[in-house]
Amino acid sequence: MSLVKKAIEEHKAAIAARAASKAAAAINTQVAREAFLSEFKTRVEAGVRPLLDAFASDLVASRHDAIVDDDLANPYKPYISVRFSPVAGVRLEDLASRESVFTLRAFAATRQVHHVSSYDQRSGEHGVTHEALGIESVNPSRVERGFEECLRAALKAWQA
Repeated sequence: MSLVKKAIEEHKAAIAARAASKAAAAINTQVAREAFLSEFKTRVEAGVRPLLDAFASDLVASRHDAIVDDDLANPYKPYISVRFSPVAGVRLEDLASRESVFTLRAFAATRQVHHVSSYDQRSGEHGVTHEALGIESVNPSRVERGFEECLRAALKAWQA
């Protein structure tokens, strides 16, 4: 084989190897994202949803309107949240920007779970906390702590 043919063949082989490597990496990334989202959904259904449902029931029993909401089917940013009225006797639909929300949102691209508490949306207020954590943060004790902080901050912000 001539030097020219050999160099060209080696170059083509290197290009093919890089393309195969990129394809394998893309598949591995997609598999990792799907595994992350699956674990998020499993953790939510097993430990978080029952906890948030209990929080919502307790809030309603205390005359604070509340609802658990989710979009776990979202392939990029699934979430579960509990929305609640920080004002006793006031329905969520009557609050406009005064509702409070505690949310867990998974980000498939970064494989992070964002814990977001939004408790005071008035102009000039900074009633939002946000933490980007790993999948291990989707557990009952961490969620309970985050929700409690959100609830206490909301009650304080909207006290009569």
